[in-house]
Amino acid sequence: MRYASNELIKMVQTHREPNMIIGACEWVALPELGIQKLRARTDTGAKSCALHASQIERFVADGRDRVRFRLHSAHTRLDQWQMCQADLRGVRVVRSSSGQPQERFTIRTDIIIGHNRWSVDITLTNRAKMRYRMLLGRSAMKDHALVYPSRTFLQGKPRLDSGEF
Repeated sequence: MRYASNELIKMVQTHREPNMIIGACEWVALPELGIQKLRARTDTGAKSCALHASQIERFVADGRDRVRFRLHSAHTRLDQWQMCQADLRGVRVVRSSSGQPQERFTIRTDIIIGHNRWSVDITLTNRAKMRYRMLLGRSAMKDHALVYPSRTFLQGKPRLDSGEF
């Protein structure tokens, strides 16, 4: 692919270097949802993040569109869950792992991996049959992380130094 020199200069000037290396799986925290620790699978083939949610309900509070949902954080324990709420960012059509298009509610929330924190868009979907309750897509990793696919949990548990929990 050829770029005009002005386009190339702009790309180089706006590119940020990732500040960490993550493995094929990582521990993440979603502090705005009250999640201190959740196993996530990195998926460079997926554009967006996906989070396992059930009983998803759209509602309006203080004039803002919101969603509430049940989050099951443990793969093997269906009795471990908590109710979460977040502002609704929108509804996206996402192609599922089976190749079928699905409409999904999308939220924006902070994520913590290791000692790094930034905001990501996350789609809500039923991942009950999946081993990992969250997929970390490439748009969330852009400018933040490089993936070392043959290793796992390189960043350790999320460091919740902000005292939010």
